[in-house]
Amino acid sequence: MDKEVMETSHRKVFREEVRNAIREAIFAGQLKPGDRIIETFWAKELDVSQGPVREAIRDLEAVGLVETIPFKGSRVRSMTEKDIRDNYSVRICLESKSIRDSITMLDDAHMEKLCAYLREVLDEMDICASQGDLRAFTKCDTDFHRAIIEATGNQVLLKLWEQCNIRNWFMVSALTDAGSLKQLQSEHQHIYTAIRAKDVKEASSTLEDHLTSLMHGFMQAEKNQTAQNG
Repeated sequence: MDKEVMETSHRKVFREEVRNAIREAIFAGQLKPGDRIIETFWAKELDVSQGPVREAIRDLEAVGLVETIPFKGSRVRSMTEKDIRDNYSVRICLESKSIRDSITMLDDAHMEKLCAYLREVLDEMDICASQGDLRAFTKCDTDFHRAIIEATGNQVLLKLWEQCNIRNWFMVSALTDAGSLKQLQSEHQHIYTAIRAKDVKEASSTLEDHLTSLMHGFMQAEKNQTAQNG
């Protein structure tokens, strides 16, 4: 491997590490909406040059977690009511298609495999809900919905969904009351039951109701948070 290729490879690794570190700081609440992301701080914190930090910030900007203001630098993006509504409108379309395609396209063996995995995730969700572990529950939520989309084999659909879901992960981590986790687990159980029964209509409507409820909950939480900050 020549020197130029090695340098490119190292830069890619640094970029991913920086992106993951900043993203986790956002999800953990260490960086809050409106907080500046200072390149020199993260370069020093992670012992890299400012180049990979700048590239990582661009990646986070592309998925909607960060915004860059000319002459003011980059900061964690605040989610407006319109942002939440737009994001969920797209996510509902993507996931409705994926759940219909999974039920109608998968043969019995692949459907059984999908349902077995979803059952495992639901059991883990139940444990996380009982413990009030919001971060672990959020990961289970992502795993549940991703599995349905991956089952379709549609890589374009998966890529679009990932862009929506990373914003949702931020909102869940920031806004969801841990006391509601049991209810959320129950909603996922209903989706699973409909998939297992291969009931396209019930699975689609249950999923859409679930995501719509989340959307309204996050919009209300955002209003409450804005009122408190104001």
